[in-house]
Amino acid sequence: MRRVAGLAVAAVAVTALTACTTSVSGIGSSEPAVAPPAQTELPNLSSGLNAKLAGKTSAKFTVDTTTELLAAHSVTSVTGAFRRDDQGLWMTATMTVKSPDTTTLSFVLTPTAVYVRPPADQKLPADKPWVRATADGTDDFSKEFAPLFASLKQTTLSPLAVPLDPATTTITGSDLQPVGLVPARHYALKTDLTAVSKTLPDGPLKDTVQLEAKLGGMLEELWVGNGNVPLRSESKLDIPATKGTLTVSRTYSGWGQPVDVPVPPDSQLSPPPSGG
Repeated sequence: MRRVAGLAVAAVAVTALTACTTSVSGIGSSEPAVAPPAQTELPNLSSGLNAKLAGKTSAKFTVDTTTELLAAHSVTSVTGAFRRDDQGLWMTATMTVKSPDTTTLSFVLTPTAVYVRPPADQKLPADKPWVRATADGTDDFSKEFAPLFASLKQTTLSPLAVPLDPATTTITGSDLQPVGLVPARHYALKTDLTAVSKTLPDGPLKDTVQLEAKLGGMLEELWVGNGNVPLRSESKLDIPATKGTLTVSRTYSGWGQPVDVPVPPDSQLSPPPSGG
């Protein structure tokens, strides 16, 4: 089970970091006649997107991360849906990792707990396939999933996991590019990861940013629709020393539509594994 926790935390750290340059495709408006937003300065762009994503809203999402490094090739895909209400953040998602074997991990996030459905090789009872990790739990399983809980709650749903701070990010270009039939404002961005790492608290996200800052440069693109809705973003970290790349794509859809997050009942819960 420790391998499962490590796998989940590592994947969340990567998607959280690259969310500022990830791919986020969604529908800000179903009416193509709606004009795209005008170009805005970086502080206003950042605050507008953050306000949209931090407010009471809902959407479906997909995040795909591909890593090419030396002989290694891995693909991580997270697909799910989220909503924010008066109680907090709710989310249901499934993460699939191919590196090279395929591992699938499902989880449900509530304002107070993370429910984890480990891969089949963990051999939990068929009628009790879930394990609950609580935010302040003292058991080993909850402690191991604490970074996952924090990362999911704070960063993974935002294309601006690393804030668009003028001190670390610059807009290098802007034009109009529709996303499907939806008009959108497209931004090209460049972020100084070394500067970003200095602003982050100690933890997995900071460690990942520091590592990627040493490996190469990151270029970002972001598509924004009317009403400060992120429609798409793309990121690519080139690693010249190994001719490697880290590429992330994210999609959002169904903004504002009802999202049901089914919480596993106690009858389907297995005890936290001993030893984590």
